[in-house]
Amino acid sequence: MSVEIGRFHDLHEAELAAALLRSAGIRAEVADHHLIGIDPLMQRAVGGLRVMAPPDQAADARAILARVQAGEFVSDEPDDLPAAGDAPARDAGLALGVLAAPWAAAGMLGARRSVSPRRRYAPLAILLLVAVLVGLPLLLRIMA
Repeated sequence: MSVEIGRFHDLHEAELAAALLRSAGIRAEVADHHLIGIDPLMQRAVGGLRVMAPPDQAADARAILARVQAGEFVSDEPDDLPAAGDAPARDAGLALGVLAAPWAAAGMLGARRSVSPRRRYAPLAILLLVAVLVGLPLLLRIMA
């Protein structure tokens, strides 16, 4: 039998809390996470996600989560995420994804040999249009 340690409104937050507790040696589980994974709208119906732990470890688990809420584990180190001005890698990834989209769309639409040449080359026309619309601003940004 387990007791409730805390309630969370987000599956990821509940899983992170349970993982933190497990790393401290507490046998924590997220209750109803399979139900929420199947139908996220059920999250409100069941009152959020409950993190559960054995009764003999409940006090320690609540103490750890209280320390998290107090901000004890917050670091002064900056995030390793790129700053807002460091966007070339993101832009290049976006451009590659957008440039690949016409072929993916053509595959989903069933572009086969039996289709007219005009329809077969439609993804190429879309690719050229996207290359101009995405590539030109990237090129101008690089040259500036």
